Amino acid sequence: MRDKNHNKINKLIIKKNRILYFFVVIIVFVSCNRSETAIDILNKTINTIDTIESVYYKQDMSRTNPRNTNDTIQRYREMYFKRLVTDSIVGVKGHWYMYVNDKENVIFEDIYDGNKLIRKNNRDSTAIIYDLVNYPEFKRKHFWSHNTLYGMQYEFKNVLANFDTYSLDRLNDTIVNNRHCYQIAIGLTNKISMPGFATEIEDKKGSISVTCYFIDKMTYYPTGMKGESYSIENPGQKMFINQKYYDIKFNLKIDEHEQFNTSIATISGFKIREMKPSPNN
Repeated sequence: MRDKNHNKINKLIIKKNRILYFFVVIIVFVSCNRSETAIDILNKTINTIDTIESVYYKQDMSRTNPRNTNDTIQRYREMYFKRLVTDSIVGVKGHWYMYVNDKENVIFEDIYDGNKLIRKNNRDSTAIIYDLVNYPEFKRKHFWSHNTLYGMQYEFKNVLANFDTYSLDRLNDTIVNNRHCYQIAIGLTNKISMPGFATEIEDKKGSISVTCYFIDKMTYYPTGMKGESYSIENPGQKMFINQKYYDIKFNLKIDEHEQFNTSIATISGFKIREMKPSPNN
């Protein structure tokens, strides 16, 4: 009888120790997790993006209409990107499908292979061509680099390199698309900047902007962002942008002939206009 009681006590002690160990592990994990600063998280995100050579994702976007601040623009995009490290424009070969009012009918497409960009309007069957070989002046344009993860990476590097110019904060963790995410807020006061590879900081008195990035806690990959900007002279009139990325696939094999094909055959039947640099370009 005494041995049975002794065994029961031992089992209770073991069970209690296991429960205590479990809670200690949780506390340590949470503590370590909270110890990561905004700088730590951005550095890990930069390193994560370096491991991604190709990516596919969908994007839902809403933003203030710059022509009518009382109006909101909704856009849905589907994107295939393959990294081009030497490219200073968008950093990728890319195919960008844009849906305007639904997620079924592709209205616009951008196809870029590193040498040529074709912008297709499927609604009126027109196509605009930017030939970067014949007109290298176009290499100073950045087109849609802010929509690529490599454009974001460039921005994050720029923020860390100019830490005294930006405000950088880690906000409370949150859940986005059923994923646990960090929230990193990047702010500018009395200054403005363009996103992506066009990042340049300019003075603008009274300008306030804050962009919050949602970073997946498991992959350190951006899953969304929201931004707000306004002037202190008119704080009630704010411009906003929200973007959500989902159905993300990393390092997939992309059929380049299908997705990055800029041959004339891809715009057969379209009315074609070839762009030439302006004198000020």
